[in-house]
Amino acid sequence: MKRSLEDGLRALREATELAKSIRIELTDDYLELIALVEALPQNQSGADKSGRWRGSRAYWSFIASGRIVEPRS
Repeated sequence: MKRSLEDGLRALREATELAKSIRIELTDDYLELIALVEALPQNQSGADKSGRWRGSRAYWSFIASGRIVEPRS
């Protein structure tokens, strides 16, 4: 079946309607955890955020190759 622009737009409209019905409730424990993480020194304004995430090599290898790459230890 050949897909058309109208098929894509219809799928987006359906997804939009479905998204309207989704409700996420955050517990007090979860909100407290977010506050704790935001309060960490490395998450403060002016903190050095230039370090690389260790998994970035595996992530970019995955993106570049289009296949899953196991991270190195």
